[in-house]
Amino acid sequence: MTEHEQTGRPVPWREANPEAYAELKRTWGVIGHSSVLMVLSLSLIGTSLTLGYLHWPGWLETSARLGASGAAVCCGAVGLWRLVRALFRSVRAALRTRRRGAEGKAQGETVKESVPEAATAAGSS
Repeated sequence: MTEHEQTGRPVPWREANPEAYAELKRTWGVIGHSSVLMVLSLSLIGTSLTLGYLHWPGWLETSARLGASGAAVCCGAVGLWRLVRALFRSVRAALRTRRRGAEGKAQGETVKESVPEAATAAGSS
């Protein structure tokens, strides 16, 4: 007998699917980190654009702009990669949970059907 049948209250989704819940929780953390990397990337782009107003020697300005632009591209790429990977994992975990739920229901139906048959077979012998 399940907890739902014993207490009469529905089991929260996160308790019924701990693996998918953990993956979603991890995804929210990655989304936060990716957002920080994206903001850092935008900040570095702004820094790169602002360096032209400092009137540094040409080679120093060029080096600073290239460094800031490179760092911006790296931060943006890493943030985007982590975000896409985390979202893909969350969708995969949700689909896996849905499949397991469907399989569990199908197995539960066969068990419920086989129990009365076994009881009638035992009673008739």
